[in-house]
Amino acid sequence: MRLEATLEETTPTGEEWTPRRILVAFDGSDGAWAALHRAIEIAQRERALLTIAAVVPEPSPWIGLGLVTVPYSRETLLRDAQRAMEQALAAARDEVPATVSVTTRLLSGRPARALRRLIDHDDFDLVVTGPRRRGRIHGRSVTRSLLGRGRASVLAVRPT
Repeated sequence: MRLEATLEETTPTGEEWTPRRILVAFDGSDGAWAALHRAIEIAQRERALLTIAAVVPEPSPWIGLGLVTVPYSRETLLRDAQRAMEQALAAARDEVPATVSVTTRLLSGRPARALRRLIDHDDFDLVVTGPRRRGRIHGRSVTRSLLGRGRASVLAVRPT
């Protein structure tokens, strides 16, 4: 049995809720692509503005400090990660039809924190994310950390 969330919700005052500003948390994973396609559907139907945001995480401070010398500096790794994420954002932007108003944002830092700052600053109504397997070190997914924070609703989409 598959449950599907509906966006035909009402606010506590009984008014119908429709998203006007939608943010997609995008990292290039299968889950992110599924989230992007779902967000495009919603943006088309509701005539909402769509923003695709990607976060370039900071390289580990432990790089280059171990017993084994790594032939890359933190700056090189950061630049390469930024270039890869810019390419992923461009590919995502190319998927959006011309009928949807879209912008892209490249952020840096810890993904959950960077996205929360963007959500709070730009006042999004809906955040669409895809699942990502949690690591042993971090323990929490970005989707879980965005739930219950701020005014934006969060829609988690699974790839099919």
